[in-house]
Amino acid sequence: MNHYSKESVLKLETKVKHEKTILSDSYFTPPFKLLKPFYVENNIMRLCLVNVSPGILEGDDYEININMKKGSLLELYSQSYSKIFKMKDGFAAQKVNINMEEGCSLAYMLKPTLPYEDSDFRGENNIRLSKNCNLIFREITSCGRYKRNEVFSFKSFKSRTKIFYQNKLLFMDNTVLIPQEQQLNSIGLYDKFTHQANMIIVSEKVDENVKTSLVKLLCQFHDIDFGVSMSFKFGIVIRILGKGSEKLIDITEKVYYKLIENIFA
Repeated sequence: MNHYSKESVLKLETKVKHEKTILSDSYFTPPFKLLKPFYVENNIMRLCLVNVSPGILEGDDYEININMKKGSLLELYSQSYSKIFKMKDGFAAQKVNINMEEGCSLAYMLKPTLPYEDSDFRGENNIRLSKNCNLIFREITSCGRYKRNEVFSFKSFKSRTKIFYQNKLLFMDNTVLIPQEQQLNSIGLYDKFTHQANMIIVSEKVDENVKTSLVKLLCQFHDIDFGVSMSFKFGIVIRILGKGSEKLIDITEKVYYKLIENIFA
């Protein structure tokens, strides 16, 4: 039970009108806001999610609901890092629900999460895809404010992602980081690294050739460790370990732009 619970909600809906994706409905409570959308190549609507709070506080309870009608093309990004502030007794929670009707494409490219010392965060992502949908889902997690020597000083960080395809569970990823119980700087976990990026790509256009091209791209970068796997039906999972958020943003955006012409075409 979160004794200091304060709920915040964001709902958005997209649809196609005159062959163009539009924001057909939206609703949000503080601290959420949405900026005016604009369009990029392949007629993708870019939409910025803004949190006007300095960061995520003890007791915050966020719920984000995204409903994409048939054929929608959306890139969702954020304006700033998700800073998770120090907490005493409670925790902060966030739940993201995404529903994609047939033929939708979504790039979920929010900026990194930064858990401060003594923070406790619990996240949940539920993504439901229909036929012919394409998904690029990115998460980047920092060790903390490492320039202030806060390296894995948070209490707990949990994030669970479930992906459903036609109402069947296709993939689940469960991240549980509890520094007091785990040696996060050991081999098999973070080793010498401090930051992690995960990218989940789901598309019927995914194959071994796409995987090979992504491995070739990632091999160009130094001072990282990574893995690329075809882990489920027409899905690729990329995991990257590095030593800075900005570097992982740059790398994952290069992966995104390599995919966008093929996946969103």
